Amino acid sequence: MNIEKIAVSSALSPQYGKCIQISYDLKEKLRIPLSDEPVKVICGRNSIFAKIVCINEERSHAAIHEDFLKELSLPIHSFTFSMSYNDQKKTLELGPVIAVLTEFNHHVLPLSLGSIDSFCRELASCCTEKGFFFYVFSLSDYQNENMKGFILENNEWKQCAVPYPSVVHNRIHSRKLEHSHRFLEITADFIQFKVPYFNDRFLNKWEVHQILNAAPHLVPFIPKTELLESRIVLENMLELYPSVFLKPINGSQGKHIFKICHSVEGFELDYSTFSGHLLRDYLSFHDLFQSLMPRIRKEGFIVQEGIDLLTYENRPMDFRFLCHKQNFHQWKISSAVARVSAENQFVANLARGGSLFSIKDALSSSFERSEAAHIRKLLNELSIETAEALSLYASGHYGEFGIDLAIDSSGHPWIIEVNTKPSKNAEERNTKAARPSARAIIDYCLFLCNFQKDNHDPKLSMY
Repeated sequence: MNIEKIAVSSALSPQYGKCIQISYDLKEKLRIPLSDEPVKVICGRNSIFAKIVCINEERSHAAIHEDFLKELSLPIHSFTFSMSYNDQKKTLELGPVIAVLTEFNHHVLPLSLGSIDSFCRELASCCTEKGFFFYVFSLSDYQNENMKGFILENNEWKQCAVPYPSVVHNRIHSRKLEHSHRFLEITADFIQFKVPYFNDRFLNKWEVHQILNAAPHLVPFIPKTELLESRIVLENMLELYPSVFLKPINGSQGKHIFKICHSVEGFELDYSTFSGHLLRDYLSFHDLFQSLMPRIRKEGFIVQEGIDLLTYENRPMDFRFLCHKQNFHQWKISSAVARVSAENQFVANLARGGSLFSIKDALSSSFERSEAAHIRKLLNELSIETAEALSLYASGHYGEFGIDLAIDSSGHPWIIEVNTKPSKNAEERNTKAARPSARAIIDYCLFLCNFQKDNHDPKLSMY
């Protein structure tokens, strides 16, 4: 099956009637046989039967009758698209159609997709460059008939009719929405119509810990962690370690994390909030637990061994690795940065005022060049092995993980946390071009919908 990127325009085709006009050059490249019989034309789940008419044009291009464009839910203006012909099935396919499912406010104009707006613009740019159809949609946009979505047109998100997706990347940020009847209804549709979708759900911290802790080769890199099921669990952990962290199992962005340390007189409790941090001293464990109870009883928490983290400029530091799946088994690192906490914060999340640094600069401040290179290699291997273990044993389909690693003062690496919907702000960007993680998402989408990108000709002249 040959694939070409072409320019598509609408045509009323007064001379030929309702048809798809293609140049002889394109016909030869796609190896479409001469025939008077209509060909099945597919775009996502939409399809039509259309007659193919060859016309004399110097460049490879196609003109599709406006009525056909409407039936395929494609815009009635010029755009670039990949086109392929399958001789065995006698089908002409446009696409693939790549979509992102997320949530946003439809009523605020111009429309913004919030924290992932710039990332989705990069995905759209990648797709335009390669000749794929890209749009964004929400749960309320999805319909079995007359699907709606938002395409990027003149640098603004514009709602219009769109084809059903060939593949979907789930970027719903709300756990509540992921448990809604509407979400389950839509994903059931994806399964029924064999539309692959990935990163379909959040993994909670306890679930991640259990999966990773079952992998013997990862155990040395996992801080001691317990599910906070009773006060005795916390009391025992405080007997074992100088400091512990309490983290909500469904938490994100460093919210609602408690740090408890032994002090000369008893215990010190540090609770970071967006407005600052609260520091309290307690003479007894009883007093400490009584103070904690109102704050932790409404949701599940884990208790984690405190790690003596490596610092940068006297501030705690961790490392965010973005890992992306390439095929059924292989993972790669698309981005890696050091995150340094803000003043008086014990978490390095950017949402809490943390700063980004290159890993090379961060490690060179504490280690000699050769040792820093060795530690960086360990971090790379650990992030890939973590992604592989979760991909293999966590229920659901994942193509992207944000993996937070740390190094203690002796140079030992630790797995701190894993995110299935990683922030798109925690990446270094030195160019206006699409970041590697955006291109990695598109590449994985192409793999899932079996697009043979190696046959794609990016040098085809545009119409």
